Amino acid sequence: MSYHVVKWGGDGHEGNYKEIMMDSSSDLSLLPNANTDPPAAPGSVAYTKDMEHSYLLGPDNVWREV
Repeated sequence: MSYHVVKWGGDGHEGNYKEIMMDSSSDLSLLPNANTDPPAAPGSVAYTKDMEHSYLLGPDNVWREV
């Protein structure tokens, strides 16, 4: 299992904003947050490659399904 960062920063986003595509929801525990190196900013998003599940990184560093 794995994930890929498909967007990093960009217009209207802080430098550590990430958009991440995961192989499956089981990869959620592998995702970066504000405490990892490299970090991911709150507001970053992640989704499964089939777009069945999507997640948002909250200001408390927890990925939640949205």
